[in-house]
Amino acid sequence: MGHADAVSEPRRRPYARPPEVLPVEQSPYLFFAEVVEAGSFATAARRLGMDRSNVSRRIKELEHTAGVQLLRRTTRKMMLTALGAALYEQCLALRSEVEQAKNLLLSHGDVVRGALHVSCPPAIGRQYLVSLFQAFCRRYPAVSLQITLKSGALDLIEERIDVAIRFTNEPSPQHVARVLGHTQWIFCASPAYLAEHGTPQLPEDLAQLSWLGMRARMELQLRKESALHRVVLRSRVACPDYALLGQMAHDGLGVCLLPVYVASRDLSQGELVQVLADYQIEPTPGSTLYAITLPGIHSSPQVKAFVQFLAETVQAEFTSLSAFVENRL
Repeated sequence: MGHADAVSEPRRRPYARPPEVLPVEQSPYLFFAEVVEAGSFATAARRLGMDRSNVSRRIKELEHTAGVQLLRRTTRKMMLTALGAALYEQCLALRSEVEQAKNLLLSHGDVVRGALHVSCPPAIGRQYLVSLFQAFCRRYPAVSLQITLKSGALDLIEERIDVAIRFTNEPSPQHVARVLGHTQWIFCASPAYLAEHGTPQLPEDLAQLSWLGMRARMELQLRKESALHRVVLRSRVACPDYALLGQMAHDGLGVCLLPVYVASRDLSQGELVQVLADYQIEPTPGSTLYAITLPGIHSSPQVKAFVQFLAETVQAEFTSLSAFVENRL
């Protein structure tokens, strides 16, 4: 096999998975791009549902056809040769062309069709977005949804996500992010808990109460007019799920900070009470909701339809929830 100089690890491109109209197994070039982006034969095998030996064999066949080495393997990683890096760039261009062809087919006629894999945090998924997902399915009956409930960061390529719905203040520049809406954050506790332990009048009072937080230790800055208060809170219960924190506050376990969409139902029923309403959190937690996609698929008909549908409905709902809270003060 011919010799080629090795180059550094490939700069992986944030493209979508190989399109369904041309399965990766049927194209050696799309297959090659998938293996490169996986970073190892083992990871590629897991993504493709193949044995590791079959992945290695397919790459060797491609190298045999070319008569030159494309990948250098070591016990810990693999590296592209110079020719392999050039081929990878061409494979990306090919995949983009195929994706555009698929979108052309799917957009033919008036019916939006296809499959969507959507990821969203459990709290907003269960308590708020589920009704919007149902409405979207009624409007677009030819689009099928797969919904994954997960908080925190995720790899859109690794996890095969078409659209990630996330609260963040700074979406990654490698993604295509569209603002869906802005939510308000409020401090809450149950009436029974406040009756027993007292209602906090100052941010510093929170340190004397049972704090239910996202992390074991939290530092908060709260502003009222020109006065800035800094408090350090140690959580009696730490949990990354706002819905669970809200339930524990509802059950009288302590005070917590919740997005309005989680607290609104209990507030309306008198099961939770807002406290420290005159104070603003600085900086706010992730208060902007985004629909996040990969550059290679953000223009597909079903993704465009889904993101546009959310953009039309979420902000109106958030505005209504914020007005509801303000009217209760």
